[in-house]
Amino acid sequence: MTAVLVIGGVLLLAMIGVSWYGWATLPADALVPIHFGAGYNNFVSKRLGLIMHPAAGVLVYVISALATRHSSKSSPAFIVPLVMCVLLAVQVGAIKVARTKSGTAG
Repeated sequence: MTAVLVIGGVLLLAMIGVSWYGWATLPADALVPIHFGAGYNNFVSKRLGLIMHPAAGVLVYVISALATRHSSKSSPAFIVPLVMCVLLAVQVGAIKVARTKSGTAG
């Protein structure tokens, strides 16, 4: 299970890197979509949008670390990295949408 936490940590660092990229490339007034269901249905400020995605990753990572530490049964090892990959993909998509809507797509 330690490998799962290491992979989750690497994915979390990737999410932070994507937010940093978004911060550097998006204009100050950009709106970032937040995914609350079947589609992007809520746009928030650049600052909040770029913080919320990695915050969700931190939440999943902490829950998985606590579950791994306090559980006698182990869940399938691929679940946490899979959830983290989905969060990362959603974050990349959100930045692409924000770039398109702000007119900085390139």
